[in-house]
Amino acid sequence: MIPVYQIARPDDAAKIDTLVARLRLDPAGLALGSGPRAEKLKVVHATLADVAARGDAAIVESARKFDDPEFTAARLRVAPDEMAAAHGRIEPAVRDALQRAIDQVREYQSHVMPSDPHPLQRGGLGLKLRFTPLDSVGIYFPGGKASYPSSLIMLAVPAMVAGVKRVVVCSPSGKFGGDLVLAAAHAVGVTEMYRMGGAAAIAALAFGTETIKPVDKIVGPGNEYVQLAKRAVSGAVGVDGFLGPSEILTLADDAADARFVAADLIAQAEHDPGSCFLLTTSRSLVDAVLAEIKTQLTGRQRVAAIEKALLNESMIVVADTFEPLIELANRIACEHINIQTRNDDAMVAKLRHAGAIYVGKYSPVAAGDYVAGPSHCLPTNTTARFSSGISVYEFLKRSSIVTYDAAALAADAPAITTLATAEHLDA
Repeated sequence: MIPVYQIARPDDAAKIDTLVARLRLDPAGLALGSGPRAEKLKVVHATLADVAARGDAAIVESARKFDDPEFTAARLRVAPDEMAAAHGRIEPAVRDALQRAIDQVREYQSHVMPSDPHPLQRGGLGLKLRFTPLDSVGIYFPGGKASYPSSLIMLAVPAMVAGVKRVVVCSPSGKFGGDLVLAAAHAVGVTEMYRMGGAAAIAALAFGTETIKPVDKIVGPGNEYVQLAKRAVSGAVGVDGFLGPSEILTLADDAADARFVAADLIAQAEHDPGSCFLLTTSRSLVDAVLAEIKTQLTGRQRVAAIEKALLNESMIVVADTFEPLIELANRIACEHINIQTRNDDAMVAKLRHAGAIYVGKYSPVAAGDYVAGPSHCLPTNTTARFSSGISVYEFLKRSSIVTYDAAALAADAPAITTLATAEHLDA
């Protein structure tokens, strides 16, 4: 069962610090390829080099090794009629649910789409900022333990709303046996989709192959090999971040509903792996939540994964006041934060770092995972300290536009020449 700590106890505080430190990405390990990721990084670099050298043949070999022993190059690209046929085969209720998710994600992303700010005019100098979409984006999503049509929606729809002309989708080849992902691709309007996964897929999107043209940016979740591959090609192409396992943090007091708190924790723990944190001022809530977890685990499909995540990657922290809990929440900088307190607005105001915040007991993370509108592709491993979730902003660039007339340039010329001379750039 999930460990319970008192934040005021020194021994417990040390255990809390250990878990938070383990959650946080190690900059030296990522940058230098040292520590536990060193061997994985070697494998990733070898895969990237193989795809760069052999193209489609390397993709096919990787697919045969990890996903489908019978895979052939002819199956690499998914034909649009395959997507359409799958869309026609799924249950009407599932088709309707997919469409509801697509419509509401599109509505939200359209709502937050930025417009160019009003130009700044400084005499004869005009200054503008212009947003323009990327030309092409590669969307990757995993399929190792389940199929994720919701991730396809949460990534592809913002890109399309932003105006990206070429949206390329890929996922591991052996996971296209079911129709859900193909149906979602059809409903979203995807026309270019490939059966490929892992670091090999990232290489194909970045470098291109005989079949696949390279893209300008790669986004999406995946295992550590996928994330290391994204990091390796970053700079030559854009990437969204280093996205890890799912996380939830709940801030709650005695006004919270233990049933809903437990349900939200379990829903993230079952992602296998998942990290769950309950930070509370109420010991009675802790007891009620622990009892609810036992009750709600009955009949769940992934009990072993949930129990493992709760025991090894999660914690409940109790304190007399919210001040140290808010401080801890900002250190964890969690992917999802749910707030159930007597003053939710005050809690929201004090949170500086979060991927997405769900306010009140009737705002479960699952709603955001599927239909609310904001993308569920969010920063993890404390990276919400400096990064944000996927939105149309991920697929837009900013360009400044500067227009001088003769008088304005004459007015600025003395400062220009003085600074250039001071920097020894007299030309």
